[in-house]
This record gives sequence, C-alpha cells and structure tokens, in this order.
Amino acid sequence: MQPENLRPAENLLRARSVAIVGASPKGRWPTLIFRNLKKGNYGGKVYLVNPNYPELWEERCYPNLAALPEAAEHLLLLVPTRAVLQTLEEGSKLGSKAATIYSAGFGEGDDPEGRERARAMRELCDRTGMVCCGPNCMGSFSVGEGLWSFPTAVPHLRPGPVGLIFQSGGSLGNWIKGAAERGIGFSYAVSSGNEVSLDLVDYLSFLVKDPQTKIILLMIEGIRRPREFMAVAAQALAAGKPILALKIGRSERAKRQALSHTGALAGSDEVFDAVCRRLGVVRCPTLEDLLETTLAFLPGRIPTGPRAAIVVNSGGMKGVLLDHLEEVSLKLAQLSETTQKAIRPLIPAELAVENPLECGVAGFGDEKTFVEIVRLHAEDGGVDLLGIHGELPRFPEKREPTLFTALAAATEKPVIAFSRSTYSLTDESRTFQEQAGIPFLQGINATLRALKGLGMYSGCKQRGVVSLPSAAGKAVDLEGERFEKLVQDHGLTLPRQAVARSSSEAALRAKEIGFPVALKLQAPEVVHKTEVGAVVLGLRTAEEVESQGKNLLAKSSAQAGLLVQEMVQGTEVILGARTDPQFGPFMMVGLGGIFVEVLKDVSLRLLPVDEKEALEMLRELKGYRVLEGVRGQPRRDIAALVRAMTGLSALFADYRSSISDLEVNPLIVRQEGKGVAAVDVRMIRKTSM
Repeated sequence: MQPENLRPAENLLRARSVAIVGASPKGRWPTLIFRNLKKGNYGGKVYLVNPNYPELWEERCYPNLAALPEAAEHLLLLVPTRAVLQTLEEGSKLGSKAATIYSAGFGEGDDPEGRERARAMRELCDRTGMVCCGPNCMGSFSVGEGLWSFPTAVPHLRPGPVGLIFQSGGSLGNWIKGAAERGIGFSYAVSSGNEVSLDLVDYLSFLVKDPQTKIILLMIEGIRRPREFMAVAAQALAAGKPILALKIGRSERAKRQALSHTGALAGSDEVFDAVCRRLGVVRCPTLEDLLETTLAFLPGRIPTGPRAAIVVNSGGMKGVLLDHLEEVSLKLAQLSETTQKAIRPLIPAELAVENPLECGVAGFGDEKTFVEIVRLHAEDGGVDLLGIHGELPRFPEKREPTLFTALAAATEKPVIAFSRSTYSLTDESRTFQEQAGIPFLQGINATLRALKGLGMYSGCKQRGVVSLPSAAGKAVDLEGERFEKLVQDHGLTLPRQAVARSSSEAALRAKEIGFPVALKLQAPEVVHKTEVGAVVLGLRTAEEVESQGKNLLAKSSAQAGLLVQEMVQGTEVILGARTDPQFGPFMMVGLGGIFVEVLKDVSLRLLPVDEKEALEMLRELKGYRVLEGVRGQPRRDIAALVRAMTGLSALFADYRSSISDLEVNPLIVRQEGKGVAAVDVRMIRKTSM
C-alpha cells in the first residue's frame, strides 16, 4: 500500500526565508524565536512584521507582509486568533508556501466557532497549496538548517540523526532539552499541534525520505490517517529507519464497545500494539523510556536476534535485575560451555558463571578485566546483544574511554552500558560517550525494555511486512453445511453435534452422539449464550435433554432451534478475528473462556498470521504454561491450536468483505495429539457490503 495525499512538509521545514508576523519585544515567544533563529545560524532571510515598530532587535520591522522586499516562504504567525485566516490568505496571494500557527482557538474543544475556523483553514490550504504546522503548536526545529522556530531555548542542541514528531509541544520542549543534554543530536523536531493541514503522516514521510534522519521518534495522541500511517511505517522498516513511539491512551476509556468478546477485549490501544509488532514500531511506555531507547538505537547496530547477555559488577544490582527481568520478558542468552570456561578464572570462585553475570571485584576498579569478560560474551554465538554495567565520568573524575572504544570495535553486536539509577552529565561525560562508541543508559527497567526493543525490531526487520491477501471468499460459502465444512477445512474441528427443531428430536440426536452432551439454544437474538442461560452442560439422559430443551425453547422465538453437542474435555481458549475500523483485520487469542474478560490475558496480531507468529502469540500469554501441562495435567495439543489459529486467520482474511466478526469461544484444546474442538463458532455478517 502506498500512502496517499501527502503534503510537502519540506515547504515548512526547509524554507529559505521566514517572517515573524506579530514580532514584539513585549511577547516572550516572539523574542525567543528570534533569538533561536540567530543562535541556530539560520542561513535564510528573517523578516519582522508589526505595524507598531519600525525597528526591533536592531533589525528593520515591516508594517505588513505586502511591504516585504520578497514573499517570505514560511510565516511564523504570532497573531491573535481572529487575524490568522486573513493573514494566511494575504500570505498565500503574495507567494508564501507555509506557515506555523501558534494561536489556539481552532477546534480544540467543543466550540462551534473554533471548528468553523479550523474548517476554513483547511479549505484555504487545500485551495492555495499552502501547508501549515498547527494551529495550537509550538513550532519546530530544523536543526541543520538553523530554522529554529520553537519558543524554548535548548542548550546543547546539535545536528544528528534523530528526527521527532510530537503532538504535544510542551512535551517536546521539555524532552528535547534532556535528550540534548544526554548527547543526542537531531535532524528535525516538530510539534504538530492540531494538524489541520500537515499531520503526523506528512511529517513521518518527510523524515523517512530525509537522508540525515536515521531514527524517528513519535509522541502520539491520535492518528488521523491510520492506513497511510501504516504504509509510511512500512517504508521506514524497509529503509532501516527504526520508529520509536510513545502513544497515550492506554486507559479503559480508550476501548470501544463491540458485539463480540474479541471487539470488547481488543481496544484501540491493543490493536495499535499489533500494528507496532507488524511494522517494527518500538513502543515506549514513558518519555524516560523514549530517551533511553533512543540512545540504545543511536549507534545503528541492530542485533541478529533477541538473546541478551547482561554483565554487572554487583550482587545487589543483579538482584534488582532478576526482579524485573520477568516483568519485561527479555529473552536471555544461554552461554556456551566455551564461554563459561573462559570466564570462570576471571571472576571470584564463589560467584556463578551464568546470565546475568555478577563479576564481583572484576567490575570494581579492574576495568580491563571487566571489558575482557564482556568481550568473551560478545564472541559467544548464542548472544545477540549485550547490556553491561557502566557509568559516564563526571567532573572532576578523569577516565579514558580507550577500553570501551576497543570493545566497540571488537564486535558488531549492540553493546549497551547502563547504570542502576539516574545522574547528571557534564561536558566530560558527553565527550567520553561519543569517544567510547557505545551508549550509556540510565535505569535498569528502561535499559531492559530498550534491549527488548532492539530484539523486537530485529525480528520485524528480518521478517519484513507481510501483505494481506485480497478477500476472494464468496458469501454463499457462509451458509449452513458449507460454512461448517469451511470451518473444518481451516483446522477448526467441530465436535460431534446435531441441530434439532424440537426437544424430542434433541433427545434422539443426543442418543446418537452419546452421553454426556451439551444443549444450546440457537436463536437470532441470542449473542452470548452463557450470559442469558442458553447453555446447559453435562446432560446424561434423553429425559434430561428433552426437559431442558423445552425450557430453552420457551425462552425464545418460534425460529429457535437446539444444538446438541458432545461434551469435550480440555483447556478452553478464545480465538477471534475482526476488522478494526482504523487498522484493518486482526486476530486475538486468550485462555480461559469467559474468564478471559476478567484476566484480560490475550495476545493480538494483524492478519495474516503464520505458524511462527501464532506460536509467539501463545507464548506471550501468562497462562501459556497451562497448555504445556501443569500440576499433573497432560500437555495440550499446541500444534493443533496453532493450525486452528492460522486457519482462522486465512478464513477471516478471505471472507472479510462479508464478515465483521468470527469468533470461536470456547475452542477446546484436547490432550496432545488429539486436536481441538470448536465448541461455539459465532459469525457476525456485515450489515452492508
């Protein structure tokens, strides 16, 4: 899929002249923006516009845009809301191509006048071809060009490979200060505001194409064009440009309601997680994580796999690591016998050679031995990336980075140094990090998540983006016995069952199937059978079936029938697929039947899902060990479950033009080698096609 209707963000970010409209010594933002343009050594023309001043900051000030000697390509509008549209119209007629609109009042809330102003601005941009940042934004940094239109001073700001798009201007200003202090350099940084004109997709596409940008950071409040976002993110993955994203909206309020369990359990945030897994977008839960993960990706070293080795110098630090490893679910490497034997004489005899490794006195003051231990880990073929204890020197401490530089040169694998807590950096610290050739992270949890992010991105990069096949299925296949055969052909084996139109017929069918049986009411108005008492389990005689059948039929319409079904033993799983209105079709799996709604132990992926991905989904479940067999219970038929998952993926993808939801709840996973049973298959047809 190719992104559509992209607008030229370069007209704004690479403008060769700007005009500060509303320049004033009384305003803090105009003053700071002018100073930033000077500090950034902007090479283009800077025009000041305000009819109340003939001169400002030792520069000529013009009364209006028409008085300028040439049309300014980029207008920085620091004018009242009521004057914005008129100024844009005037600027477009004179030849301006872009504007940054700092003013609010363009549809942020429920104000109808504000929404009308936003509509008029959108119409103006569409009609004239002008592009706008904002409104209600804080501008941007084009770092290399010196076009710093942001009203915040950022010490240590320098060019580099990181581009960022934040939908929160205040967060951008605060975050970029801390990131610059940690030694991160930037290509472009944009606060996108209300995105009436240029939006996240436009800026993202610009950064993917920009040769200076190697890593892209996002702070997302909402995605206005999700399909186009996915297309551009796929381009970023193909180009080897990692996207790191902080997306707000994980709360229950963000979840939408739906008829199926799948829809109710899969809120927009969970589906966005699936999008990220498919497209290699590394999610960061906090702004702090975004910073540390950026540092981890900064050297440009992508591992060949997710297996991490960790080396620390302290038992206490190892203890904290062990407490958090399970929470983060970082995959640890198994050290080879050769590596273990080489490490053994380098650490005290009372310490175990294991991963994570505590090296004791070898890590305190004996930097040479410590680096040798790390080098041995890096040479191990079972290790894909390394996290090692390490802190940057701070004044007046003096250290040479020679050993770390040699370590970085000795391996192509990612090596990340980290501390157990945070600390401030000095110029000496930043110089040491740059010369060492490896990043120095702060905080254990953030480091573990950064290591996991590197491994996740590696897997996505190797797998690539799998395209969704066209929906070729015919609606006629979704009726009666044809649908049952379709389900069975896709690995969703049905239990022995029969449909009856009366209670007496149900008793006869039960005898044919064999007792015990389950009895279920089938009626158009019954969606969740267990919630309305439309299921009776464990019936052992024909008399019980006939009696309970009468009770069930009395609860529903004349069109109702009865489903008689063998009782199946095994582990209950819910398996469902539906089409998300933003991001397209996805599949969900979880353990526990109706209890999955309470435990919310589910895993999601975008379609299509292959066998490898299906198994990954199962292993993500907290209850996965139940399938492997615990407390004397037999191991379940995981291979058959995987076939059912890939089958549901293929079936729904093929018939998604006719089906809105397809759910199996429960899918009973029998003992290993005995398959699965799709006890309750529920399909919801699309109302309009």
